[in-house]
Amino acid sequence: MDGEAEGERAPLFEGVHFAVIPGEKVNARNIVTTLEAEGGTHHTLNANQTIDDLTGLTHIISSHVDFPEFPDAVDMNIDVVKPAWIETSVRRGKPANARPYNPDPAQIFSDLVVTAGNLPDGDVESIWAGVIALGGQWSGPLTKITTHIVTNDLNDPKCKMVQERQMKTLMVLPHWFDTCLRLGKKINERPYKFPNPDYLDHTIDWVPKAEPSPWLEGATTDRHSHTPESSPSPSPSENRKNLNVFMSKTVYFAKDLELSTNLRSVLCELIQTGGGLVTKDAVVADIYIGRYRDGSEYVSASRARKTVASLAWLYHVIQVSRWKDPTTRLLHYPVPRNGIPGFGNMVISVSNYSGESRVYLENLVKYCGAEFTKTMKHTNTHLITAHKRSEKVEAAEEWNINIINHLWLEECYAKCMVMPLSNPKYTVFPTRTNLGELCGQMSLDMDRLERAYFRAPPSPAKAPSPKISKRKSVPQSSVPTGRRSVEYVAVPEPTPIAEDLETEAEEAEEEAEEEEEPEPIIAEKKPRGRPRKSSLTAATPRNVIDGKENESPMSRGTGTGGRAAKQKAHTLIGSAVQDANLYLKEIKRKGGVIYGGRRSDHPEDFSSPVPEAARKSKKRPSEEGTYDVTAQGSDLSDGETQKPGKKLKTSKTSIRGGQPMLPPVVHRMMVTGDERWVNKPRVEDADRIKLRQVGVLLMQDPKEITVLVAKKILRTPKFVCALAWAPMVVDTKYLDAALKGKLIDNPSTLSDRDAEERLGFKLVEALDRARINNRQLLRGWKIYVSRDISGTFDTFKTIITVNGGAAYAFNGRTGLHIEGRAVDNEDAGPEKQHQGGEEEYDSVYLVSGTTAGEQKLWPGFRDQVVKAGFQPRIVRSDWLLNAAMSQQVSWKESWALSEGAK
Repeated sequence: MDGEAEGERAPLFEGVHFAVIPGEKVNARNIVTTLEAEGGTHHTLNANQTIDDLTGLTHIISSHVDFPEFPDAVDMNIDVVKPAWIETSVRRGKPANARPYNPDPAQIFSDLVVTAGNLPDGDVESIWAGVIALGGQWSGPLTKITTHIVTNDLNDPKCKMVQERQMKTLMVLPHWFDTCLRLGKKINERPYKFPNPDYLDHTIDWVPKAEPSPWLEGATTDRHSHTPESSPSPSPSENRKNLNVFMSKTVYFAKDLELSTNLRSVLCELIQTGGGLVTKDAVVADIYIGRYRDGSEYVSASRARKTVASLAWLYHVIQVSRWKDPTTRLLHYPVPRNGIPGFGNMVISVSNYSGESRVYLENLVKYCGAEFTKTMKHTNTHLITAHKRSEKVEAAEEWNINIINHLWLEECYAKCMVMPLSNPKYTVFPTRTNLGELCGQMSLDMDRLERAYFRAPPSPAKAPSPKISKRKSVPQSSVPTGRRSVEYVAVPEPTPIAEDLETEAEEAEEEAEEEEEPEPIIAEKKPRGRPRKSSLTAATPRNVIDGKENESPMSRGTGTGGRAAKQKAHTLIGSAVQDANLYLKEIKRKGGVIYGGRRSDHPEDFSSPVPEAARKSKKRPSEEGTYDVTAQGSDLSDGETQKPGKKLKTSKTSIRGGQPMLPPVVHRMMVTGDERWVNKPRVEDADRIKLRQVGVLLMQDPKEITVLVAKKILRTPKFVCALAWAPMVVDTKYLDAALKGKLIDNPSTLSDRDAEERLGFKLVEALDRARINNRQLLRGWKIYVSRDISGTFDTFKTIITVNGGAAYAFNGRTGLHIEGRAVDNEDAGPEKQHQGGEEEYDSVYLVSGTTAGEQKLWPGFRDQVVKAGFQPRIVRSDWLLNAAMSQQVSWKESWALSEGAK
C-alpha cells in the first residue's frame, strides 16, 4: 500500500519550467539535478549567460536580481526565487510559497518569519502589516522556522520556550522593527537583541563600530585607479577563468574616458577573452562605457535602452565575472559633469564614516557639485554623519548646520535633485548603530534620470512609444518593489530639473508632503499572459505558518475551507490592500509604528521594560507626557494618538481601483489635549472618515492648519507651534459638531481666562499679531538653547524655526561665531513692531534649564557674548514660550537666570 501510494505521488516540481542565474552562492549543477529529478524542466542559458526567451518559464532561480531579464520577469509574473526555495519545498514535500524567497533587496524582511510577544494589540497589528508589506512572513505561534520574536520582556512565554529549547530564534525589541521601517532598511539586530539589549542600557557610553558595507564592493568611485590584469595571467582566479559575461556583446568606450593606449589595450583584451568585441562605432554597440551623462552618443545609447555604465562597473564585472545592473549602484553609472542643480552653494562635511563608506560619500559630494571639507567650520551648510556621537555633530548643532544621514545624499544623487530635509528618514540615527553599514544600497531613479538627461524629443507626427520597463529602485521609500498585486504608493513626479530649475524646490516640498499623506492603496489589474497555478498565491501576502492565507494576528480560530477560487482571490487581494494600507498609515505617523512601552528612539528615555500591567492590558498606552515642553502644570501633554490625514477608501473601491467621491478640503484640523481617541484607534479611524466626509482633513503636523481644537490654552509643542499659522482656535464643541456632520460657521475663539491671566496675554490679540507676523516673529534672531534642556533641544528648535528664527545648540564650546541682529534689516516686515524694544538688538539669548550641568555652561556663554560686544541674557524656557504664544517679544525679570536658580 505504501509503495503504491509512493508510486502515485506526482513529481514535486512537475510543471515547473526554470532557469538558473549564476551567482556566488548558486550551485547550478545541484539545482538542475534536484529539480529535474522531481519533474522540473530546465531552460538553459545562452552563451552569454542570459535568457533568450522568458515565455514558458515559471521560475527563475537566482540569489540576486542583477540580471537583465529581471524587470521583464516581474512584468510577466514569473517567480524569481532564491535557491533556498528548493530546499524548503523538498523538506515540506510540496512547492513552497515563492514570495518569501524573493531576492529583491527592496523586500527587506524577505528572510524573516516573525511573531510577537505580549505587546498591545495595536502594536501587533502594525508589526504584522509591516512584515507582510516588506516581504516577510507572520507566525501567530512560535514554530521551528520562526526567526524573530518582537518583545519587550524576556519573561514572555515565547521567549522562555526559545531559551528552554535552545532555539536559534532572535528575540528583539520593537524598537528594532520601528527603526527598520523608518529607514526603509534592515539594520543589524545586535543592539536590540535579548538578553541584555545594549539599546536599553544607557549607563554605557560607546561609539558604534563602523561595519563594512558589502554593497560598496567596487562601487566607491566612478573609475578605479587599479587596472585589472589582462588575461591570461600566471595564476588566474576561478572567476577570471570563466569570464564570459561579454559573450556576443559589443562594447564602446566613450571619448570622455580619456583612456591611455595601454589601458585601452588591456580592457580590449579582457573583453575579447570574455567573448565580446570592442567597437569604435557607438551605434552598433550593446554596451556604452562613459564617464559623463552628456554627449550625443550617451543620449542615443540611453534612448535606445542599451547598457550604459561607468568604468568602475566594467572593472567590477570583470572582477566578479558576473553581470551586474549598472543602475543598482550609484557610481556604476556615468556621473553628471556639472553636478546636481542646487548643490553649487553647499559646503558638506562627513563624520563617523570610515573606510570605503567615507571614500564613497566624499565622491558623491563632489559628483553632486558641492564643496567637500575634511574639517568643519561654521561656514559649512551640511554635516552627513553615521551617528550623533562626535565633536563635529556637537559643533554642527551649535552652529545650526543641517545634520543628516547619508540617505539624503544618496537620494539626491539617485533622483537628480535636492531632496527636502524635512523627510524624517534623513534624520534617523539609531542608537548603537553605525549607518555606514547601509551605504551603497540606493539605486538610480531611471525615470528622473531620463527626464533630466535623455528625454526623447516630442514628436507631433506620431504617438509616443510605449514605455519600456526598467528595474525599480532599491527601496527609496520603505515601500517594496517586485511582484505584488497591489500598488503601494501613488506619488506625482516632480518637474524634471533640466526643464525648470526654479520650481525644483517647490516640487520637492510637495513630494515630501505627499509622502506624509499617502494615497490609499488600490489593486492593480492582473497582468496579461499565460495563467499559472502559483500566480495568485505568490503575488499575495500570506500568513503561511498557521495554515491560513489571511489570518490576522488577532484571529486565532480555525479557518473555513472549500471556498471558490474567485471568492478566495477577492479575499486575498482585499487582505493585501488592508495590510499595506495599515503599514503605510503606521509608518508615517509621528513616533513610528511602535507604542508598546516606549516613546522615543533614545535609550535614556527608558529606565525599565514595560510594566507587567501595561503588557497585559492589550491597549495602547496614553501619549501623556510625549509632548511636554516644561515640567510645570498639568496642561503640558496632548494625550491624543493622531495619525496623518489619509484619503477615504472602501474595500470595494480599492479592489476595483476606483476612488469614492469626497468633498473638497475646507479645513485642515489639528486636535490637541483631547483624549477621546486614547487607546481607541478604531474610533479615531472612524471619526477621521466622518470628518473627511464634511471636508475636514485631520492633521498631525501644525504646518498650514486652519483649525486648532483644544479644551484650553496649552503649552504643548503642537499648540505653541500652531499659533504661528494663526488658525481658528476653538474648543471641542466644534469637533463634536463636525463629527455629527455639521460645520459651525464663524465659531467663537477658545475662551480660557484663567490661562490668559496666568500667561499674560489674550488669545484673540495673539492671533491678530500672528496674522501680521506671518510666521516671522523671530526673523533675524539667533537663539542659543542648552543642549540638555528639559523638553529636548529639537522641540525648542522647532518652536524657534516655525517663527522664522534660527536655533543653535550650546554645550560650552568656545569660538562661537556670534552675530547680533541687524538694525536696518532690508528683509524686515511688519513683524518688526512685535520684536521688542531697541535693547533687543544688543541682546544674545541662551534658553536654559537649571540643572547643575547647564549652570556650568553659563559663565562661558557670558564671556563669549561680552567679548563679541553684546549683552548676554540667560533665560528660562518661559521667555521663548511666552513670545511664541503671545506672538510678541517681551521681557520680565522673572525669566532671567542666575547661578543658584531652581
